[in-house]
Amino acid sequence: MRGVIVQSTPTALPSEAPDHGAIAFVDRDGVLNVGSPNYINNPSELVLLPGAAEAIGDLRRAGYKVCVVTNQSPIMRGLWGVEQIHEIHDALRHMFLTIDQDAHLDAVLVCPHRHRDRCNCRKPMPGMLRLGERLLRGNEELQERTIIEIEPGDKVNWWNPKIVASHSRDVMIGDRDSDMGAGWAQGLRCFKVNWNLGLASVTERVLDDGDKGDPFEPLR
Repeated sequence: MRGVIVQSTPTALPSEAPDHGAIAFVDRDGVLNVGSPNYINNPSELVLLPGAAEAIGDLRRAGYKVCVVTNQSPIMRGLWGVEQIHEIHDALRHMFLTIDQDAHLDAVLVCPHRHRDRCNCRKPMPGMLRLGERLLRGNEELQERTIIEIEPGDKVNWWNPKIVASHSRDVMIGDRDSDMGAGWAQGLRCFKVNWNLGLASVTERVLDDGDKGDPFEPLR
C-alpha cells in the first residue's frame, strides 16, 4: 500500500465562528487520546485525554478546520487493515460529538507505512499536511473514505503549490519530534504537548495569534 488513508468529511464551522480559513493539524495518540506502546488496535481501547473533545470544539468555534494526521504502521506490519482504522476513527468521532457538538473532525489522514518504507507521508515528512491543505482548501469532490496514492516527487495529483499555500494561522499540534518536523517543514506554528496532557494543554496558546509556537529544533 502506497497511499494515505483518508476520511474526509468537512462540514460548516459553527455559526459564530470567524471565516479565516485556517487549519489545525492534530496528531492523534498522546494528543487526542491516550497512546499505547502496543498501538490502539480497536475502538474499545480508545480513551480520550481530558478536555480533548472540548478543545477540538474550541478550535472549530475559533474558525479552524481540524485535520488529524497520524502515523499508523500496524497496517503495513499486517496487524490489522484499513477497515479497522476506519472503525477506530468512527468511534473517535462519535466520542467527541457526544461530548461537544462542535467537536467535528473535518478530515482524518493516516500514513500506514513503516519508517523503512521511505514514503512521503510518514511524519516528519510533510506529505499528510500538504494533502490536508488540498482536501480542506481545494475544490475537488472527494469520497468520504478513500486511499490516495502518493508517488515520489508527485506535485500534481496530491499537492499543487500554485493552488494551495500554507495559511499564516495554520498550526501543527503533536507530542513527538516527528510531528514538529512535519509542521516546521510547512512553516507552521508548532505546539508540542506532553503525551499525558494532550491538546487541551495548548489550546489557549494556539488561539493566541501572538504566540509563535515552539521554537524550531533540528530533528536528532
